[in-house]
Amino acid sequence: MDSNFITNIIRRSNRNQLILWGIGLILVLIGITLSVNQFYNLLAGPFPVDTVYIESIKDVQHLDKFYVTVKGQQTFDTGFSETRTTYLIQTGKSYYKALVLNDYMLLVKSDNPINQVSYSGALKPVPYNEQEKVLSAMIREAPNLKDTFLPFMMEADEFRFTSYAGLAGAAIALIVCLWGVLRAMGRVINHERHPIWRELERFGEPAGVADQIGSEIGTAETVGKAQITRNWIIASQPAAFGVTRLKDVMWIYKKVDNGRYGKYFSALIYDRYGKMLTLGAKEAKVDETLRGIAQRMPWIIVGYSANRQAAWTKDRANFIAAVDQRKKQAQSN
Repeated sequence: MDSNFITNIIRRSNRNQLILWGIGLILVLIGITLSVNQFYNLLAGPFPVDTVYIESIKDVQHLDKFYVTVKGQQTFDTGFSETRTTYLIQTGKSYYKALVLNDYMLLVKSDNPINQVSYSGALKPVPYNEQEKVLSAMIREAPNLKDTFLPFMMEADEFRFTSYAGLAGAAIALIVCLWGVLRAMGRVINHERHPIWRELERFGEPAGVADQIGSEIGTAETVGKAQITRNWIIASQPAAFGVTRLKDVMWIYKKVDNGRYGKYFSALIYDRYGKMLTLGAKEAKVDETLRGIAQRMPWIIVGYSANRQAAWTKDRANFIAAVDQRKKQAQSN
């Protein structure tokens, strides 16, 4: 006897899962590495700095410490604000302030409408929207302000909230990917942990079941998208694997889903244990699969109806008993 057919499928599944989770983990680690400075500023900042530090900044995008607290001489309200909405409902409002730092002014975006002489926030380049909506508008009204504003601004509130959300997301993604990698490695070490192996338990001792399937697979007939042996139906697809005994099949039908890009067809195969095998394919292949199964077992229920679905869901025992009776009658003729 040879169980290599099943174990090879499990090995391939483990390999693919390990690769996918490994790639995910690498991408998460790259993202965290690229965000180290942001998380450092979030957790260690805001850093108190003076006006000399602010005025000496040449490249605000590459600062080691950009989440800072700075105190100016006074603050002016620019008269500009930004309203945030979600589904036409106002969820917040930000006010643009001009913080005076000696001979310069720093544009500050804050949720607090009250003028303060000290602000904490993230220094960043002035986005195009703020440049046009606030600074350019102010300079048009007061041309003498043209060289007064620093070429960057402070975001006083949003940085903290968005960064904490990013940190939480990164932590969750890291935990999930680590869990995925460890789970895949555990299944590589012991293939009996794999769901495919556990799925065989409903038919008996998994190793013996795998041996039986392996011994028959060489003579399997491909019917549509299924492989049918003397005793088994095997639904092996790139993203899923399912198996059941021919004698356990109770009900089959074609499912049609209307998607964005057209119709999607599936062959649904239910067995006496309540398990369902799904084979997605083009309509012709789905029809061929169902036809081939029905020809081999003419006593099973073929086709969908609301009454059959209700009977299967609410009174499966009688549904199965009726199919077994049909089988008994068919074999006695």
